[in-house]
Amino acid sequence: MPGRRHLWRGIHDPEMVKSGVRIDLATGRARYRPGDQLRATLTIANTGVGHNFPTYVTPRVLARAELVDQNAGESVPQSVEERAIGRDVPLDLSREIADTRIPPGGRFVLKYNRRLERAGLSLRVTVTVFPDHFYTGFFEALLAGGAGAGQAQIQEALEASRRSSFVIFSRDLPLT
Repeated sequence: MPGRRHLWRGIHDPEMVKSGVRIDLATGRARYRPGDQLRATLTIANTGVGHNFPTYVTPRVLARAELVDQNAGESVPQSVEERAIGRDVPLDLSREIADTRIPPGGRFVLKYNRRLERAGLSLRVTVTVFPDHFYTGFFEALLAGGAGAGQAQIQEALEASRRSSFVIFSRDLPLT
């Protein structure tokens, strides 16, 4: 605690999150032609978090890669690939479903391979943090089951949890 002040900003602070990880995107080459095979690699390294990234069950990080039609600005159908980074547990916390968090000094790798069917394509890669992912599911379940007198407050909390996401990495690379 620097200067005896509690400055723990944590997973809700985009700059704090960015400072704890290194994100790299590499492709096999700078330009492609229709018919070529795109090979791209997104690497997220836990370089300064000091514990698993993200920690505990509340946050989730989503790595997403997709081809985009440069003229229309729209995603090419069936080109989206997503991977979640986090600790997945049911709402009752009774068991662990999956744990894909990145340990200190570790890294997450998403390999994206697609045949480029036509000209005018870009690769769009984003990394989005959902700091309140677990809470969103919890509040949705409460509302679905009937929240009683607290319904308005739970609805408000749900909306706040849905607004808490932020992007820590975004690249659009023209390919063809």
